[in-house]
Amino acid sequence: MSWLLHMSDPHLGDISPGQALDDEKMLLDQPDLETTQRVFKRTLGTLGEFVRTHGKPSVVVVSGDLTYRSRDSGFTAFIALLADYADILPDDPSMIVAVPGNHDVAWELPAGDPRRYEGFLRATRGQGCATPLLDGVDFAADDDDGTLLAGAGDLPHLVVDGNDMLVIPINSSNYCGTVVDLRGGWTAAEWDAALTPLGGAKDEALQQLDRLRRHDISRVSRPQVAALGRLFEHLGEARSREAGDHRVRIAVLHHQLLPVSMREERTSFEAIVNLGLVRETLRSYDVDLVLHGHKHESGIYWDAAGPSAPSLDVGVRRMLVISSPGRFEVGSPVMRALRLTGVPQARSMRLSTFLGSSPHRRNAQIEPDEPHVPLWLGAMDAESSERSLVRAASAHLAYSRLQRLHEVRDPTLPMRNLVCQVDDPGDAGRLPPDYPSVGSVRSQAWFDDMVKWWQLERSQLVERGLLGFNHGERIYKRWGDQVKRAAHLLDVREDSSRALIQLVAPRETGRYLNDERPMEDGTFPAFVLAEFSITTRDGFRYLDCFGYFRKQELRYWWPVNVAELARLQEAVWAALPEDKRPKIGRIVTFSAIALWADALPRVAVPEIDRLVDEPDRLWSLAAAIAHPSSADADAAAEWERILADLAGDGRKRPPQPKLGIARLLLELDRVATVATSTHLDPVRAALKNLATQHEAHADGELNVAAAKLVKAAVDELRTAVERALSNVPSTTPPAP
Repeated sequence: MSWLLHMSDPHLGDISPGQALDDEKMLLDQPDLETTQRVFKRTLGTLGEFVRTHGKPSVVVVSGDLTYRSRDSGFTAFIALLADYADILPDDPSMIVAVPGNHDVAWELPAGDPRRYEGFLRATRGQGCATPLLDGVDFAADDDDGTLLAGAGDLPHLVVDGNDMLVIPINSSNYCGTVVDLRGGWTAAEWDAALTPLGGAKDEALQQLDRLRRHDISRVSRPQVAALGRLFEHLGEARSREAGDHRVRIAVLHHQLLPVSMREERTSFEAIVNLGLVRETLRSYDVDLVLHGHKHESGIYWDAAGPSAPSLDVGVRRMLVISSPGRFEVGSPVMRALRLTGVPQARSMRLSTFLGSSPHRRNAQIEPDEPHVPLWLGAMDAESSERSLVRAASAHLAYSRLQRLHEVRDPTLPMRNLVCQVDDPGDAGRLPPDYPSVGSVRSQAWFDDMVKWWQLERSQLVERGLLGFNHGERIYKRWGDQVKRAAHLLDVREDSSRALIQLVAPRETGRYLNDERPMEDGTFPAFVLAEFSITTRDGFRYLDCFGYFRKQELRYWWPVNVAELARLQEAVWAALPEDKRPKIGRIVTFSAIALWADALPRVAVPEIDRLVDEPDRLWSLAAAIAHPSSADADAAAEWERILADLAGDGRKRPPQPKLGIARLLLELDRVATVATSTHLDPVRAALKNLATQHEAHADGELNVAAAKLVKAAVDELRTAVERALSNVPSTTPPAP
């Protein structure tokens, strides 16, 4: 999986003020003086083991201040650093991103003068590294259209890491160290004339005046913003994320967007002066993550960039902002690894913070708290901490995001009030591609059968009292055809909110003291009700579906429930008059309590029991054993699913069928009266043995010992079935 190494503000080269870490009360000639630079390089050198485990970083980001006060010694030291640590840096130098900091530009030159960047460019672009578009170098500093100068668009200004990352470097240091003239104040010539009477002291006074007028201004110029758009066009990149583009968009600049510490700073122009333009630019480019340095503070927070025109009806863009540490002391945060996890359409990110290493350490020391952040939250509307909301264009994308939501929270605690909106449920009937891969549970046939059984209008298992309920019996039969009633209500008055399908009667909940079936004895679904409404959006009418669940398991059962809702939605749609049918709209699930199981829940009816309601399929299974030469691939696949399910694939323990085994035995007995296959008796004997094992524990759940016996009986049955389907002569004597 791709990962990014983020570091900032090393201030390499000659030792600058504040970099010495040793006590200097005694002025000794100390060649091994401990400095921030030594700690920085030493920590970088300890990443070997991390690189061996995770591979080299896909991208390295250095968010400014390679040197101190634009000293050549620092730029030369950075070139040496690229060579000295090549074993832990990307092989391709264009995957190393460096942006200029306020110490990397020449202050004595005006903004937009290309000479300001000569040292920085020698150390970075001259070594093949990626850099931002620079004012006066890649575009004319006074060109509001941002026209790229010749060849500028072909240099590495964007970093693309396959389908994982798109890194956008931005220059915020073009105005650092520039002279500010006060409005209505004297010009430079007027000051020179006014100070002439000072004689020999005039030059010193002008120098002091220059210090007062020169400011460290962080700003992103309008021409750079325009040039960035030109660059995207030149490279064929879309400014806003297009459908199917799941790359994490990462912006890199030197200066902070918002304060990252409680320290007070009384410096003029302390923040980006045109921050509104910068944040709007980041929003328009769908940036997910912002990396910066400058403050030498370790920080991470969500920034919500709203639209330029104030509106509470427009969703904000949530961007994760990470400030690189830069104090470089032993045991303190020095640099970070940002590792991408999850599927492309729902990326999460794990942060590993490397602490400053002392000379005795050979491997990196990592801060024990490694945050795991769901980056995909940035693509959603702002949400408060009081509720959980997942919204996605499709059911499969929503399911991926639900999984990532589970990843980054305490799995032992249920979620409350989870709302999940699927804008287009067209894929709800298909098994999600990242559904747990456990035996037959991962098959589309299993999924189709499970959804179909839960929507059956009539099930023998429910009628016989062997199972408490399914959903279809309550929807279509127990209280009449509720689908037709819902469609009728929408037809009569489409803005009605009464198009409800309910699956629970008040009596079943034990609501009243005189109920015949009090709460502790009753049984009813967790799926409480479904509501349908016709709404108008973008000039079109849509049939929306809302399902409420008092409790819902997400990992295995949310896809099944959504597929059921999609079936009901289509049934209501089909029951409407043809000339009044709207488009199929969204599906929204509301889960009062949302759980995440590590195995199939008990409501997953065993496949062999579900076949009780499809006797033709039971007959086909028996016929395949009696006539293996004519058995087709579907029968073999069905046998395999049943055997895997009986063995407990995807479950904590094997399921306990209620009626299916007995019905399959009856079919085998029937076929035995008209067939002479030698394989029938071994399969019947193994199936009877399995039935005996289950009968012994019919009044309770299987314990560990019983589960082993059941699995052994299933293995015996599997052997007999496989021999039969492959038409291997049986060695088992016929039953008397």
